[in-house]
Amino acid sequence: MIHRKIAIAALTATAACGDNSHGGRLPDAPRTHAAASVLRLPRDRGAARLYRLPALEPSAWKQVDKLPALSELVGADLEQRIVYALDDKHNLVGLDLESHRVRPFLTNVRDAAIGPDGALYAVDSAASVTRLVRRSPVRFRTRLASATGDLFGTLHGSVIALPTGGRGQTVLLSDDQAQSPARLPAGDAAATYLGDLVAVAADTAVILYEPQAKTPVRSLDVSGARAVAFSPSGHRLYVARQRGDIRVIDRVSGEVLETVDLPGPARDLRMHFYGRWLLARPEQGDSVWVVDLAANELAGGVATRWSGDLPVVAGPRTLLLRAGGDVRALDLEAGGFPVTGEVDGGAADAWLPLAWLPAGEARDEEAADSAAADSAAASATVYLQVSSSRNPDWAEELTAKLKGAGLPASVLPPKRGEEAYRVVIGPYATREQAEATGRTLGMPSFVISTQEPE
Repeated sequence: MIHRKIAIAALTATAACGDNSHGGRLPDAPRTHAAASVLRLPRDRGAARLYRLPALEPSAWKQVDKLPALSELVGADLEQRIVYALDDKHNLVGLDLESHRVRPFLTNVRDAAIGPDGALYAVDSAASVTRLVRRSPVRFRTRLASATGDLFGTLHGSVIALPTGGRGQTVLLSDDQAQSPARLPAGDAAATYLGDLVAVAADTAVILYEPQAKTPVRSLDVSGARAVAFSPSGHRLYVARQRGDIRVIDRVSGEVLETVDLPGPARDLRMHFYGRWLLARPEQGDSVWVVDLAANELAGGVATRWSGDLPVVAGPRTLLLRAGGDVRALDLEAGGFPVTGEVDGGAADAWLPLAWLPAGEARDEEAADSAAADSAAASATVYLQVSSSRNPDWAEELTAKLKGAGLPASVLPPKRGEEAYRVVIGPYATREQAEATGRTLGMPSFVISTQEPE
């Protein structure tokens, strides 16, 4: 199962493999930046290939050696430029994106997950847990007492292990101790990207497990709860219900904020990295429903089979999915979801969106983005302001982080000496477009124009 850092959640704090048991829990976007590419990893022994989004154009990047036959895709630590997978002999292997080579890491691994800081947690056949940080393994002293289902890494170097099928107890485990276990019911589970809260859909209620709280387990009265997902910031909880809708619930108060109607019941949910789109897997049939969270309504549906890696929304608007024996990219913001790219014969392989391109291609991408931003700035003056500071270095630092998260951020310098440096996102052609983006950010913002005072 893949877990990645939430760029928006971190910035908020700064500013103020085929179907398997983890099929519904793979996030849809890279850990730190906007998806620029997607990596294709062969299930059978072979070489990985890289494609640029949204057109699925082949990259010049080439793997030097071959991957072993793979059983499960784990995820990526982009700070270390490593993509992790489990091979068919239960070995944890890593594909080094910069050296283009495959490296062995751990043996006898039965399950693995990546935490929000890029650390990898692996459970071996003896129920021992190893934390892999900057390619260095640290074995936990305490073993797991029972078989595990979902694994969720946390921001504090711990891993949350849920039991299989409701048997056993949930455990928070670190390298020096295990917290007192908590018993949770069976059901679809999801965690915030920072791993500070876990939700379990338990039919008549949603059970919340917050390891660091004085009372770690509490429940929300939600009838017919089938599947759960958190918003990128972790502030909202989305619950698919048997009656064929999705309840949007405030994480803290438990208040129902919105209800989104679906054509029928959904059994899995998959959240978009920026919180704009939510994918729902129908209880019957092979298709995906796309929910536009900016409008809180169903945007459409597409026939496809649901697996651990696909369908997934990569970048701001590209839906990647299997279509027969091929893989396609669709534009979610265009009417009818038109195809923007296709890879023939790609359906049998595993796919992973990445916030990474080879150095030369990344420079080309940045130049194109800069030209597009300059063109937009010439015709629009509407922005979302997310922060202001009289410290220009601080404003530039926050802007760099927002750009790293794939957002069109910039600094508006003061017009007079006593004014602040304003960190903004945009520009947008209309106030309505800016407001729609602001609803999906997961951080405080408000709309301004360059003519408005601070």
